[in-house]
Amino acid sequence: MVSNKAEWIAALDAAADAQNAVARLPWQALTAAERRALLKRMDELDQLLAGTQRRLLATVIAESAPAQFGAGSWAEILARRLRISVGEAQRRVAEATRGPQP
Repeated sequence: MVSNKAEWIAALDAAADAQNAVARLPWQALTAAERRALLKRMDELDQLLAGTQRRLLATVIAESAPAQFGAGSWAEILARRLRISVGEAQRRVAEATRGPQP
């Protein structure tokens, strides 16, 4: 299946809309067990999105050199673009270049 930019934007917009809907839901009436189940499900969704992000980052890293973007390392580029610490950026680069996890 070939995807295009519009499909990616639409999918990410739908994910953002879903996250906003979830954020507005009250949890006060839920039982402790229900809250724990929701936390587990939210973590599973977070891991799915993180996996997609790692695979996309691995592709970007493989396609070009950081010097093309005026930086000495991918961690510098990510830290600047995503407004995260260099340490967090280094962790993400390491995960992305490590390959698929079991």
